[in-house]
Amino acid sequence: MSDGEDASPDATEPPATDSTGPIEPTISSESLVLTYAAPFLGVLLIAAGLPLAIAGGYVVVQDGIGLCGSPSITAEPVADGETPPATIETLPAGELSPAEREALEEAIESPLREAKVDGELANREALLDGVLVEYEGDRFYVQITSQNSCLDVAPLLFPIGAIGILLGIIGVLTPPIYRKLAGFEERIQGDRAD
Repeated sequence: MSDGEDASPDATEPPATDSTGPIEPTISSESLVLTYAAPFLGVLLIAAGLPLAIAGGYVVVQDGIGLCGSPSITAEPVADGETPPATIETLPAGELSPAEREALEEAIESPLREAKVDGELANREALLDGVLVEYEGDRFYVQITSQNSCLDVAPLLFPIGAIGILLGIIGVLTPPIYRKLAGFEERIQGDRAD
């Protein structure tokens, strides 16, 4: 062995490369930022972007596929001789709007006693509280069970959320991309030195 050769490598410095390329960045500040901060921020962007994209996308399609806007009513028959409480209002069937009457007929015939009101709700307040309706000689307790109101948020949330997700994916993939590029750079510098 000659005096210029060091037989034992420095035990405190781990090798920066292996057969596939660099194991870690050579500058410690790059290592911390690229290894921990970029992926952490990427995960935060993905976590924030997902609900924004879902809510914004839902707002765009909810009307088109009929997910909102039509409230549901139930029509429970009142047994003969049963006396409803005095606080329940009675609504003549003639005062129902055509859409309410159609939904009432559908609910009476349905085994679940439910139907959607597709159209004008002229008696919304009364139906929210529940009313007695006499229809074709029978009495029914009719009430709105689900308002199915449309979600009202800005549709711009969808592209904002999608951009957040894409930036988050880039942040999460930063360390492996950086390692590949650093290995490529070291191989080029090694070829130049030879």
